[in-house]
Formats: sequence, C-alpha cells, structure tokens
Amino acid sequence: MLSSHRGQIAYLDAYYQEEYQEEKARAVMDLHRAVLEADVKRTAVVVLELLGRTVPQGAPLATVRDLLAAEDSQPLCKFLASTIRSEWRNANAHEDFRWDPVNSTLLLGGRPADLEEVLDAALRARAICRGFEHGVAVAYAQNASLVIRGAEDSNYVGRDLSILQAAGEARFPVLDIRRHGSLVRLDVPDVSVESLREAFRAILMAAIADPSVERWELRQTSPDRPLLHVDRTGTHAGLQVAEPLWDAADPLPFAALPLLANAMTNAGEPAETTASTVLCLAAAHVLGERDRLSPTLAHGDPAAKDELISTTKLISDGAKAAARLLEGPTRRKLTAFAEVLAGECHRLNSAPPVALVHEFVPAYRALRRHGPARLPWITGLHDSAV
Repeated sequence: MLSSHRGQIAYLDAYYQEEYQEEKARAVMDLHRAVLEADVKRTAVVVLELLGRTVPQGAPLATVRDLLAAEDSQPLCKFLASTIRSEWRNANAHEDFRWDPVNSTLLLGGRPADLEEVLDAALRARAICRGFEHGVAVAYAQNASLVIRGAEDSNYVGRDLSILQAAGEARFPVLDIRRHGSLVRLDVPDVSVESLREAFRAILMAAIADPSVERWELRQTSPDRPLLHVDRTGTHAGLQVAEPLWDAADPLPFAALPLLANAMTNAGEPAETTASTVLCLAAAHVLGERDRLSPTLAHGDPAAKDELISTTKLISDGAKAAARLLEGPTRRKLTAFAEVLAGECHRLNSAPPVALVHEFVPAYRALRRHGPARLPWITGLHDSAV
C-alpha cells in the first residue's frame, strides 16, 4: 500500500510539473491505472469479503466490477463499481491512448476524452478508497478488542535478519551486513552478468522487509569494483513495477530496469550511457523471448503469441519506469522506445502467431544501435555486450 501511495503521489506531481500536454496525459493515465489496479481493486475485495462474498484469487478488475455491480443494494459497492469505466481501463491497459495535439484532446481507444475528467475520476476513486480506510480505522478505534497487537520488532538486529532472509529467498549470497543510520551495506561476492538480476531482486525484497532503509549498497569482494548503490528512488520505482506481478509472474526482468537506471546514475554514469544500457537490456530481453518462443510460434501456438506480447508489454512498463528516473532527451528517448514496444504489441494482437517469429524489428535496431551494454560494477564488461 505504501509503495502504491508513493507512486500515485509521484504521478500527481508529474502531472502538475510537466510542461507538455503529452506528458501530462501520460501521468494522468499512469495515475488512473495505479488507482484502479491497486486501491480500488484492494478495497473492493475487502468490501465484498466483508459482505460474505467470495472473490476468486487474482480476479481481474472486470470480474471485481461485475461482483460489485451485483450488490446494487450496497452504496459502497455502487461507488466502487462507478469508478471502473471499462472503455478507459481497457484503453489504458492496452496502451491505446495518446494526446491529439491538433484537437487538444486525449484519445482513449481512438475516442476523445477529457483529460481533466479522467484525472477527476482517478482522484474520486482514491477518495472513495481512503474514506473506506478511514472508516475502518474509526471502527477499530471504537472497538479496541478487535485489534490484535503483534510483537513489534523495532531493533535493528531483527530488521537485519529480515534483510538477510529476503536475500536468501532471492538466492543471492550475502557475506556480511552493516548498517549506518538509513544506509545498509551488504558485502557480497563479485557480481556477474548472470547474478546482477538476482542482486536487484535481493535489494527489492530487502526494501520490502525493511522500508526504513533509504540507501542500499552492495560491496563486492574485489576491492577494485565500485559499489552498486540503489537509493529509495530506485527501489520505489522498482516496487511500482513489481507490485502487481508478485503473485502472477517473476517481476524482476521488468522491475530491474528502473533499479539499473538508478544504480548507474548513482555510479556517476552519464545519462546517455544509462539510457543506452537500459535500452540495450530491454531490447535484448524482447528478442531473447521471441527467439525462445520461435519454435512454438512457427507452429501457430496462440499461447506462445500471448506470452510474447504480454512479456513485451511488461518490458515496456519497466522501460517507462526507468525513463521516469532520467531527464531531458534521454528520458524522451527511453520513453519513446517503450511506447514503440507497446505499439508493436497492439499492432500484433491481430497477427497470426507465426508472423511474430520475425517481428519486433525496433528492438533489433535498438540492440544494434545501443549495444553493447555498459555495467560499471562488472570488471571487463565496459565494452562487452550483455
């Protein structure tokens, strides 16, 4: 909930701070999606279960909306159902929206929509959910016997153990842990190309285990290797990507992209190098998935097509999250690549599976143009492709 709230605040800040309408529209759509998929869905499930209804595990938003609509005698269910407008939600989910500069309007699924109306709808949905949460807090305050207090572990030893457990679950070895205020430094074996993703996984899971940490540093065994440093900005961006995926898929291939951008920035890499590395790894992942699925795509398997398109959409989301950590031309370049990937997914939705064997040419071009990737924490890879 905390990471979701922070993400929504970031989207609101972006809306008010961005100069161009295209970027304002992107911020509003990100906010609308985040509110529906996090606050509204979570609140709706709790309300329905309080009413004695069963909500299937991992139920999509459309199912939740139908369950809410069936409770037409319950005002809160009506309020929540009214926040889910299928045409807006579907256009957002499929990245089928853009700003029309000629007519100065937002297009959702090709249809004009008032940007302020979408923003107001997102804020209204947030307000409904917050009202419910406040009501629950008041109910608990008036019924103290309902509150079950657990043993709070506020000492740093317990938190350090939680961090080490998180790293163990991520299968990333930690040799030692040191804490300096809000900084946690982990001594780790030398990071390789293969273990870099697991390093980011460990940081992300550790950030969940101890949200008080502002800065994570990985100190490798070889003294000539630089620190891998991810701060709260990076973990927050990664959690925003990962949060909807934990139960359904491994989020790290996608959530690692904003962590990578943050770590490279903290390592002092130029923004151009950072953007190129993120582009390179994102493109390589798309092409790797395409090649892995090519045999089944060639046999016309629709499941392989759906998997490739779904994975590419998530890579696009990760690249967008990384882009938001950059500024100026590099941010626009990375955002443009992410939108191209999303556009390719939309275009290929109606194509037969076999057609995808040779598709995603923009990813191939990006890999050729921006490779090899530079990973400053890995000796000998300054000029090597990843």
